[in-house]
Parts: sequence; C-alpha cells; structure tokens
Amino acid sequence: MEHEVRRAQPDELDKVIEIIESGRAYLKAQGVPQWQNGTGPGPEEAKVDVARGYGYVLEVEGDAKGYATLIPGPEGSPELAEGAWNGSCEQYTTIHRVAIDASARGSGFAGAFIAGMVQIAGELGYPDIRIDTHPKNEIMQKVIARNGFIEVGVLELPFTDGKRLAYQLLLEEDTWQS
Repeated sequence: MEHEVRRAQPDELDKVIEIIESGRAYLKAQGVPQWQNGTGPGPEEAKVDVARGYGYVLEVEGDAKGYATLIPGPEGSPELAEGAWNGSCEQYTTIHRVAIDASARGSGFAGAFIAGMVQIAGELGYPDIRIDTHPKNEIMQKVIARNGFIEVGVLELPFTDGKRLAYQLLLEEDTWQS
C-alpha cells in the first residue's frame, strides 16, 4: 500500500488523538503499563506537538494511520540510569509517542513509519536519533531494532512504571548530509 510520512496538520488533531488513544488501548490489552494511569501523550500535548511542527503522521492511501513526534534535543530528559549514549553529539532528536491506528496494525506500518522518521531526522540534520520504550513493549523493541537502533541503556522516568529501554541510531554523515 502507498504510504508516506509527513508533518501532521492542525486540522488532523482529532485523528491524531484517536490514533494515540488506539495505541493506549492496545498497550493496555497487551499488558504493557506504558501510557496508562495518566501517563503518556494526551490531547493538549498532541496540540502543542503539532503546533511546533514536531508531530508527524503516517498516511496510508490518503488517511492518517500513525502518529509520532521528532523532538529536538536536548529536551530535558533524564540521563540514563544505566548505560551511556554513544558519541558526543549534542545535536540529536528523539522519536516519541509512536502509535499506529488499530485498522493498520499487523501490516508492517510501524517499521515503515520508524524508517520514515529516521529519514526525516537525517534530512533535518540530526545524525543522532534516540527512542525509548517500556521493557514489556516487546513489539516496539523489535520494530526499533529492525530499524538499526542499538539498545544503549535504561531511562528511569519520574512516575510509576517509568523504566524505559533507551535506543540510539547514529547516522553516517553521507546518509544525512545534502
């Protein structure tokens, strides 16, 4: 199926929120505490992300089926509780809030979406791309690893079930410089 990754538009906020809520429900059904109990993205956060140009959608045949953000660093994230980031690049971006609509799950779109986000990060000049996920979110761990990310450590976020596995992808200069 034809798909593309592009910036989310303000008039798509209802769809973005629907995708996020679909992702939240899916995580809950899988027994993953990520985005549960008042944590994770909500409508106001999505509105701010889209307004700042950080929000992206995966469009499949003209319909938004995925949502994620590229947040430029440093973003105030805690340092790794275990492990270390590779390299010394201060110009990095982090992929956050990855969600795929229920109607598109199981079709390989999560991997294609992450690959598209990596491509955009490179085009924007970020040679260091970071992402994290809950240790119980095994599906996302596989998607992340298939896209070339290396697990580098553990983040401890300041809320219940805040442990996250941290991943990093360092792009070669010739893959991102124009």
